[in-house]
Amino acid sequence: MEDNSGLASVPSRLQLSTCTVDVETTATSVVVSVGGELDMADADQVAQVLVDAAAAGRPILRLQLSGLTFADSSAIKAIILGAKAAEQRGVIYQLLNPHVRVQRLLQVTGLNKALTVVHEPEYVEGPNSL
Repeated sequence: MEDNSGLASVPSRLQLSTCTVDVETTATSVVVSVGGELDMADADQVAQVLVDAAAAGRPILRLQLSGLTFADSSAIKAIILGAKAAEQRGVIYQLLNPHVRVQRLLQVTGLNKALTVVHEPEYVEGPNSL
């Protein structure tokens, strides 16, 4: 039996103070898309969405970061909390298409090596993306 209890209370779109969070559930995955800026104002709420998504009973949790143009240390904490929740439940955790600025933060923190980062061809950004 699937545990959807956490995600059942999360709307498919959350408009927070500095970012937007979209949640899409399929038969095999939960995709959480974060757009805008993620800082301490909204990081705890995003972390909770990721923890709930990991508990949704799907084998894959994908965090779409192509629309996230700014992230600070609290955003990194949210990403890590999502990764830990996924790991505890045996869920594959993927960071998808991080914006070039977020990709840089992932590199500086070493998370690009510690977590799975997927760059889909339609999201590859050129050198003038900044």
